[in-house]
Amino acid sequence: MKIDAILVAAVMALSMPAPALAAYRIVDRIKVPDGNFDYATFDPTTGHVFMPRGAFTTVIDAKSGQVSTFSDGAADHIALPIPDTNVLILTERNGAIRILDKISGKIVKDLAGEKNPNSAAYDPVTKLTFVMNKDSGTATIVDAKAGQAVGRIPVSPNTLEFPVADGAGMIFDNIETTGEIAVIDARLRKVVRVIKLSGCEEPSGLAYAAGLLISACGNGVAKIVKAGDGSEVASVPIGHGPDAVIYDPKRKMAFVPCGRDGVLDVIAMGDPTKIALVQQLKTEQGSRTGTIDPGTGRLYVMASKPDMAHMQPNGRPARLPGSWEVLVIGP
Repeated sequence: MKIDAILVAAVMALSMPAPALAAYRIVDRIKVPDGNFDYATFDPTTGHVFMPRGAFTTVIDAKSGQVSTFSDGAADHIALPIPDTNVLILTERNGAIRILDKISGKIVKDLAGEKNPNSAAYDPVTKLTFVMNKDSGTATIVDAKAGQAVGRIPVSPNTLEFPVADGAGMIFDNIETTGEIAVIDARLRKVVRVIKLSGCEEPSGLAYAAGLLISACGNGVAKIVKAGDGSEVASVPIGHGPDAVIYDPKRKMAFVPCGRDGVLDVIAMGDPTKIALVQQLKTEQGSRTGTIDPGTGRLYVMASKPDMAHMQPNGRPARLPGSWEVLVIGP
């Protein structure tokens, strides 16, 4: 009887549906100018990828692979396309929030943020953009169409990281130093609660996936929690040095580029009861952010070669001149 029970259990285990195995690979490498990078975004109306590089913004036509530069697009963190407008919201470490015409690349207006405006999320309900001031613990609220900053709200006395919107009036923002997610009601313009990410250190990247939040943690895990009540759904092992989570709603896959280990972790999200890591693709050391063209499912991940002979003050290797490129990763 004991042997029969074991055999039955084994057959049942084999017959249970498993997450589909992924087969992502690097399908192209696009040469870009040298320069630091942070977040990347994709604009479905133009088919362009935007990557701020510090003194300029790199623009890639996803269809042709052609590379151009917005010389007025000085930004350190993000160039966020704002729906139903022709503008980008750019954030600069020095405290400036720049509004840039995404067609001409010309400056529309410069606004004042606070300490180190980092990333931003657009709320389609209020049609406002919430720019997270990383080192101030506040959010500057921008009306992009009017070209004005229309408010400021306290988020946390701690360091802020990446925010996402659920499309229904709520903004979620990682709090890096406490391992939490602040929940902001865009209509009320205030933090209404905080989600504690148990076992998560220094969360950075964040994505919203059909009622779930995926947060990339600095201690080698991705935490998946319900956006509604904050309860944990899954804890998935990932590489070290993540700084983004990219979600593909069409294929129900999440991607975490991990810069320290130089890998892209692929997480199957189709069945909330069977969320799992299904692939780890080798990229480059330092490749920690990216974006996706949801139509094709192709990801665009910045990469460069480390120069181990020259170390930066932060202990990381400098980058080899002439080695900067964008990895195009496809299913």
